[in-house]
Formats: sequence, structure tokens, C-alpha cells
Amino acid sequence: MREDEYLRILSKNISNRKIKKEICMEIKNHIMDQKEVYIKMGYSNDDAEKAAIRDMGDPKATGKMLDSVHPPTIDWIQIIALIMITLTLQILKMLSELDGSDFSSIAPIDILRILGIFLSAYGLIWIGVEKYSDLPFFYGKSQRGGSNANAAFICSLAIVMMSHSLLQTIILLLIFAPIIAIERSIIESKRIKKEQKFLWQQGIAYEDFSYKVKLYSTMLHRKYILKMSQ
Repeated sequence: MREDEYLRILSKNISNRKIKKEICMEIKNHIMDQKEVYIKMGYSNDDAEKAAIRDMGDPKATGKMLDSVHPPTIDWIQIIALIMITLTLQILKMLSELDGSDFSSIAPIDILRILGIFLSAYGLIWIGVEKYSDLPFFYGKSQRGGSNANAAFICSLAIVMMSHSLLQTIILLLIFAPIIAIERSIIESKRIKKEQKFLWQQGIAYEDFSYKVKLYSTMLHRKYILKMSQ
């Protein structure tokens, strides 16, 4: 078994995308170090590589073991941000009400709740898009150069608009937090399956890359259409 084949099998059994590359690089370095040891012992280059790979053990079993050690984690930063932003907005709202502000004068309570429902639906959809696109927590830039908040802020704003007491806010947080965690976990699992399906696959492009190109996969024996922005 060659080094690239070993790493291909190994990586396909590791589901945590965030550390998969680091693990493969570390295993590759171990193979290289062990290979050098065998070369110094008098092995040929090919024999040294094969012996070094044998020392690494079965790639599938090793990959599964590493996968159990480094399982995919919940996006705690999103959950913590949702809680902190929501409570901050709710406290600011309560302080402004104590100062004499009346939000019902801006719009009827029912209208605010309806707007909050629509805003929460948009936020939950967009927070899934962010996960699917693998965007960082702060991914946008405003006209002034500052980072734009992500969909967690939108969901927090929606919760505050729908609730009219601290208790209602906490209840909505207990509803939204698991929904977001489950949604992003499902999307992450879909991304992992998709990535593992095409990981290490090689294809031949039989046309020049332009706005619309066709790719032929030599391993899957299928034709794909790849749309690229100009």
C-alpha cells in the first residue's frame, strides 16, 4: 500500500472536518520519519515506505480510532452567542422600559410578535446556510470595515421581539438553542458524508474551464456539470 492510498482510507474514516487535515499531516510526517529510519537500515525507497506504512497499522481501524478520539463537536460559540446577545438585548429593553420608553407605542404587540416570528424563521434558515457554507462567526464586512454579526444576532433580535418578559425570553432561548444545535449538527453530518464521498477523488476535465464546464470522474464514471462564477 502506498502512502497516498493509506492517507485516503484513513481520512475517509475521520468525520471531524476541522482536524482531518492536521491528523493526515501528522500521520504523513510519522510515515516519513519511519521511512527514513528504514532507509538508514538499508531498505530501498519503496520497501522502506511499505514497511513504514505497515507500522502505522490498518488505516481503516486507525481512522475509526482517531474519529472516536476527535468526534465532531457542537457549535458552542453559536449557542453561547445566542444566549449572551439575547439576554443583553432583553436587559436593554427592560432598562429602557423602566426609563419610561413604551415599545407598544412604536407598533402593536401582536405586530411585533408577527415580525419576530418571520425574523426567527429567516434567522434559523440563514444560520443553516452559514453552516453549509462553512462561514466563520464573523464573516462579513460592513462599509466601514467592521465585521457583521451572523444569524445568531438575528435570532436573538427575533426572540426579544416575540417575548415581553424575562421568563418568556428564557423559554424561547430553551427552544431556539437546541433547534440551532440540532440543525447545524445535521448540516455538518451532511457535509461530512458529501466530503467523504468525493475525498481524494480525481477527475479529468475535457473542456477548458469557463463559466460552465463538464467534468468526467474516472472513479465514479459519471458526468458532472460545474457552474462557476466569472
